Amino acid sequence: MTGQSGEMIQIKELLKRNPRGMSITEISSALHLHRNTAAKYLDTLKLRGDVDRKEIGTARNYFLVQRIPVSSLLPYWPAPLIICDLRLNTVMVTEGILSLLECSLDVMYGVPIDEIPISLFKDPRIREICHNAVQGETRTHTFRATVRKKDLLLRIQGIPVVFDTGRDGAALAFFDETAHQSTSKELDLLKQQYAALQTGQREYIAHLDNKLRITYLNTPFAARTQRSGKQAEGIPFTSLFPAQILHEIEELLSEITISNQSASIELMMIRNDGTLGHEEWDLRAIFDEQGGITAYHATGRDITELARCREQLEQYHRNFEDLIEDRTRSLQEANRMLMATIREKEELERDLLFIQFAFDHASDSILLLNEEGQIIRANQTASTLLGYMVEELQELHVSVINPSITRSAWNKIWKDGYPGKRMRTRSIHRMKNGRILNVDVSRTFVRFLDQMYFCSIARPLEDKDDCIDETMPADS
Repeated sequence: MTGQSGEMIQIKELLKRNPRGMSITEISSALHLHRNTAAKYLDTLKLRGDVDRKEIGTARNYFLVQRIPVSSLLPYWPAPLIICDLRLNTVMVTEGILSLLECSLDVMYGVPIDEIPISLFKDPRIREICHNAVQGETRTHTFRATVRKKDLLLRIQGIPVVFDTGRDGAALAFFDETAHQSTSKELDLLKQQYAALQTGQREYIAHLDNKLRITYLNTPFAARTQRSGKQAEGIPFTSLFPAQILHEIEELLSEITISNQSASIELMMIRNDGTLGHEEWDLRAIFDEQGGITAYHATGRDITELARCREQLEQYHRNFEDLIEDRTRSLQEANRMLMATIREKEELERDLLFIQFAFDHASDSILLLNEEGQIIRANQTASTLLGYMVEELQELHVSVINPSITRSAWNKIWKDGYPGKRMRTRSIHRMKNGRILNVDVSRTFVRFLDQMYFCSIARPLEDKDDCIDETMPADS
């Protein structure tokens, strides 16, 4: 038996070196075997599916092929199968093919492959695949078919087989790719949508594996890294940032869990011009069915200008707070001075009120006149003495009160006056009702704010003899 196995191996090696095929005579001559012995080994190899036989003219040539024994194919092949014999008649079907085509066994069993009453089998390519498989050639075609109003995409592969009797046959394996095609279309659509979404996108987008190696980056991020997509593939994401902030990225990754699938962080970076910048990144993890991280989807944007604006705004706030504090201190000092001034004014007002009270309630009549002889102030005593209201007195000329003083006399008095000059005389005052009063008058010139005034202080006399208008010097 061992010798037979070795000789069959030699036959297979010989056929491998002669892919065009060899006859029994050629094989027996090359291996120095008896013709009948060579024929016996070839039948055994054909029965095992190792060699195939074709008639070329009157000769029968043998080829090294890989035919699968039907008894070995059926238990282990997962796809639905139709087994045909040498004449392309259906001799075996699996349960899967009946479920796929939704038909019964009697529809297919014993019927030539191209006469099965299903529109799919009317396609001449089905017979061609089956015929080639019988001849030892594997062919595959994809078909679109409608079965029970369902559109299917079927990939049919011909498999050379050999029956236990040693006869050649063909197996048609059916692969339903309808769901795969639908999924592929959805995937293509999603890819197109994703590509359209990235068009004009200014943010950085990067795909990372679970080791944070870059697997994809968009155009803005490629410009930021100064690498093309191919050049950036496999580069660690962390290498794009200064080494001193790697612990921040590690802390960010520790925050990502199955319940918290994304995390954000602001990272310092070195810009292409060598200056320091800031970027904001969001890392979103992609998990497998077991909850393990398989990849990351990272999106980022340059916030350097925003960070600078924040710093300037914070500086403005600090400056503004300092300014407010300075202004507050200034206002507090001003308020303190204002309160002190108010207190001083209140004291002055009290003094003025007291002086006004003393002025109004003096025992003598007091009149204050200007250079034109107009009364500008009068006390209450003068109002009571002369019978005028205080407001009325302030509208009168000196000659109305003292008829003895004419305008020329008043001009002479004023011309000879100087600040501090005092005179005392006896004169007359005329009341509002026309009555003449004899008065003792003390006259004084005073200066206030670069303006000189004439002050007349009068006291009524009861003795008519004392009514002589005589000017006397004041007591010194």
